Amino acid sequence: MPNASEIPKGGTRQLRRWHKARILDHLRKQPGLSRSDLAKHLELSPSAVTEVVAELLEEGLLLERPLPPQGQGRPSIALEVEGERNMVLAWEIDVDRMAVALMSLAGDVRVKTVLPPAPKDPQEALALLAAATHPLLSGRRVLGVGVAVPGLVEPEEGHLTLAPNLGWQDLALGEMVQKVLASLGLAGVPLIVENEANAAAYGLYALGGWEVDHCVYLNLGVGVGGGVVVDRKVYHGARFHAGEVGHIPLNPDGPSCGCGKQGCAEVYLSFRRWNANASKELLSEMGDKLAHLCAIVLSTLDPNLIVLGGPLVGATGEELLREVRRRLPKYALRVHSPEQVVLSPFGREAALLGAGALAAAQFIDQMAFAEVV
Repeated sequence: MPNASEIPKGGTRQLRRWHKARILDHLRKQPGLSRSDLAKHLELSPSAVTEVVAELLEEGLLLERPLPPQGQGRPSIALEVEGERNMVLAWEIDVDRMAVALMSLAGDVRVKTVLPPAPKDPQEALALLAAATHPLLSGRRVLGVGVAVPGLVEPEEGHLTLAPNLGWQDLALGEMVQKVLASLGLAGVPLIVENEANAAAYGLYALGGWEVDHCVYLNLGVGVGGGVVVDRKVYHGARFHAGEVGHIPLNPDGPSCGCGKQGCAEVYLSFRRWNANASKELLSEMGDKLAHLCAIVLSTLDPNLIVLGGPLVGATGEELLREVRRRLPKYALRVHSPEQVVLSPFGREAALLGAGALAAAQFIDQMAFAEVV
C-alpha cells in the first residue's frame, strides 16, 4: 500500500497518481471522511485533495453523500469508495472446490459462485472458472484479478512450480490465466497469482479487522500450510517457500512424513488424522503439538498474531484454541502471549477473500507507482 515514505520519483502527473492511490486506499479502509478529513489524515493540502477527489469522482471510483449538518454553515460531504460497479475478481482453485467472487475494493463480496473440485487438467479448470465468471460481469468493471492456488508459486511471473494435491507442476499459470481473462474481455487487467495460504494470510491482515502489520496464517487441512505477512506485504522468502511450516520436525523420532523426514508438524496436525480418530485425547495431543509449532513461529518471525484456519479448525474451533493457549507457555518465550494465537473469522473463505484483497492491493499499487507515459 502506498505510504508517505514511498513517494515515487517523477513529475506532477506521477505525484498526482500517487495521491490518488493514497486517497482511494484510505477511503476503502475508512469510508465517510470529508475532503478536509483526508487533508488532515494524509497531510496533504486541501487544494491537492480537492483536485484528486474530483478525478476519482469523474472516474467513478468514489461516491459522495452529505453528512448531517452540525451548526451553522454548509454541511460537509462524505466520501466513500464506489462498491457496486467497480470490482475485483477472485478465483480460488483447490482440491475440494473452486470458487469465483466479485468483491469491492473495500473487500465486500457482492457475488460468489462455488464450483466442484479442480479437475486434473488445468486448462479445463480455467475454462470452468471463466464460464462461471462470464454471467457475473454484466454492468461491472473489473479493476484487478487475484488467483489463489494450493502450490508453490512465483507471484511476479505467476509460474506454478508444483501443486502436488492438484497434480499440477511447472505451469506458466499466470500466462494461462491472462489468455482466459482476455476471452472474457479483461485483457490487461492487473493479475496476481498466489499460494492459497499466502493469499489467506494477506486477506486476514487486510480484512480481518486487526490493527497489525505482521501476521502468520496456519492452514490446518490435508497438510499444514502457512502464509506470512511482514510489514503489510506477503513474505515469500528467497525461493518462494516461506511459510512451509508443515515440515518443521516436532519430534525427530516421530512417525514418517511424506517428505521423507520424521515427526513433521503435518503428521500430527492433519485433518485426515482427526477424522480417523476424533477424541478428547487426540484433541489434547494436537493442541500440544500445535502450541509447540506456534512457539517456534513466534520465536522465529515475531508476528503480532498467529491466525489458525482450515478444516481442522473448522471441526474443532474454540476447543482446539483453548488447548493451544493453555499449552503455549510450556514452549514459548515469556514475551509472547497465548492471546497472540487466534481463530480465523473467515472459515473456508479465507483464501478466496485473500485473493480479492491482493487484487485490490495490486490495483492500488499500480495506480501509485506505474510510470506515466
